[in-house]
Amino acid sequence: MSIGTLLGFAGVVMVAYVVPGPDWMVILRYSARARRRGFLAAAGVQCGLCVHMAAAALGVSTALLHSPVAFTVLKLVGAAYLVFLGGQALWQSWRRRHDDRPAEQPGEEPETEARPARVFRQAFLSNVLNPKAALFFVSVLPQFLDPAGPAAAQVLVLGTLDIGLGVLWWALFVLLTARLSGLMRRSGPRRALDRVTGTALVGLGVTLVATS
Repeated sequence: MSIGTLLGFAGVVMVAYVVPGPDWMVILRYSARARRRGFLAAAGVQCGLCVHMAAAALGVSTALLHSPVAFTVLKLVGAAYLVFLGGQALWQSWRRRHDDRPAEQPGEEPETEARPARVFRQAFLSNVLNPKAALFFVSVLPQFLDPAGPAAAQVLVLGTLDIGLGVLWWALFVLLTARLSGLMRRSGPRRALDRVTGTALVGLGVTLVATS
């Protein structure tokens, strides 16, 4: 595998990261509240990507995507989960509509929705249940493989590069968006962010179902 191939793959990967999608919405929602939560969500997303990489290396993704029934089930479950996350965010914004007090001051209990395990789990599942993430490893990544070399090893190399670039990208993303955390201590801006990210997640879920 040449340096040119690795650089070309890295360029494609970065475009995929920069374009907003479900991972963006989930990480943005939490990083705008607190940097630690943003890093937890980013870790969940990247761990989900590790699952896709392992599945692709073992041939599971290829078998899944070549089974119309299995792929449809994955797509419907993934879409339903995105709609669930979006609906949850919209519900939180509705609950806070009459609450203008500063949120999460020192000594207060953290929000139930933002407990570390829950933040990580939501981000992890949103990535694992996204069929487009699996599709990337099956349709895009193979174009950079050397037919003369072992496919599984190359998938692991390119997948590791993908995950490593993602770690750098999400670290920068969280550091930038976490600067909004001070503003997000007020319920008004938090309601607005919940409505934006919630609507986007619901829209992404509906779009996922609508795509063939």
